[in-house]
Amino acid sequence: MTEVFFDKLRKPDIHEISIEETLTRGVAVDEAGTQLILPDSASLESEMRNRRVRLYLGIDPTSPELHIGHSVPLRKLRHFQDLGHEVILLFGTFTGMIGDPTDKSAARKKLTREQIDQNIIDYAKQASKILDLSPNAINPIQILHNDEWLTPLNFENVVDLASNFTVQQMLARSMFKSRIENDEPVYLHEFLYPLMQGYDSVAMDVDIEVGGKDQIFNMLVGRDLMEIYKKKQKWVLSTKLIEDPGGKKMGKTEGNIVNISDLPEVKYEALMSWPDSAIPLGFELLTNVPMELVDKVSQASADGSVSPVLLKEVFSYRAVAELDGVESADFASEEFNRVKRQGELPSRMKEVHIEKGLKISEVLVSAALVKSRDEAFSMVRSGAIYVDGVQTKKDIQWTSNKGVLAIGKKTIKNTRIILSE
Repeated sequence: MTEVFFDKLRKPDIHEISIEETLTRGVAVDEAGTQLILPDSASLESEMRNRRVRLYLGIDPTSPELHIGHSVPLRKLRHFQDLGHEVILLFGTFTGMIGDPTDKSAARKKLTREQIDQNIIDYAKQASKILDLSPNAINPIQILHNDEWLTPLNFENVVDLASNFTVQQMLARSMFKSRIENDEPVYLHEFLYPLMQGYDSVAMDVDIEVGGKDQIFNMLVGRDLMEIYKKKQKWVLSTKLIEDPGGKKMGKTEGNIVNISDLPEVKYEALMSWPDSAIPLGFELLTNVPMELVDKVSQASADGSVSPVLLKEVFSYRAVAELDGVESADFASEEFNRVKRQGELPSRMKEVHIEKGLKISEVLVSAALVKSRDEAFSMVRSGAIYVDGVQTKKDIQWTSNKGVLAIGKKTIKNTRIILSE
């Protein structure tokens, strides 16, 4: 590959999207390699060429952060926005308080309306890095909240919705099967979640629903309800998931997320940790690099004709540049080299104020570097903890008035300045 080719990969440019690319790029496939656009992509393509279709993506605002896994369906919305179709970004202001059981080994905790409202503000700001949510957008995106139609439903309405599906259909879902096999509870309200998501399609009278392939069950419930109540077809477009090397979806539950709002250098560091084999997928899902160039990256990655480290650097730079701008990507790249390769401290570190007398395990929890003290104990015993650059394997008291605590010797994300009072 030439330097010119790498420049094309690195430099964010305007890439005009086509209908064909919209219906293939980042779209999930089944075991036979067929695009997971249901009932089929040909009829949807024909519809898109003949009229302006109406579509939506629903996101439950269950935390203050969107992660880059969310950016995949958000990018798909942007494709439709750029093509001039009617796009809705739906916030699950009702469903978010209930919790989607998809791929969850336990019931999700309910949120308050105040938490939901604050999360929506944060989500809109983060989504604007991908979508054009500006007031003067050429094709404005409509933002809706599903409590507007779900809250007024009465018990008769809910019973009517539920009468369209069987218990066997719900129990066929893998996460429910797993919980039952493990003698873990499955709550009745979790059966109602797919009905609520399905009713969103009816209330908004959409033509298409976009969502990750883990949402196919819920999206197909909406497809069924559209046929029942609206007598019309709804297409389901499933996007690929960003998965770790073990095949698990990246997300809040798994604890391996990269947040869209993370500092550019933190995102860069995280993307550089991806396995070499995941880089072509990263270019496809997290950048606007034309697919003909992505195909060349895939070939180079497969035949080893280009250094995997170089490809990873180019990918990490491009992904950060598209979210945060070229200057931020330049800084992130330089910061990565300073910290990871030259062993210097990060330029930007969070300060954490603690009380005197705490043990290192307690400081780790206070600094939000771990979730629990048990996890902290394990980290200390394994030798993963460094205090002022020196490895420690004992859970001793923190005695310094000011020091640097890190998980790993050379890390950007997991480094904190600790100030004791």
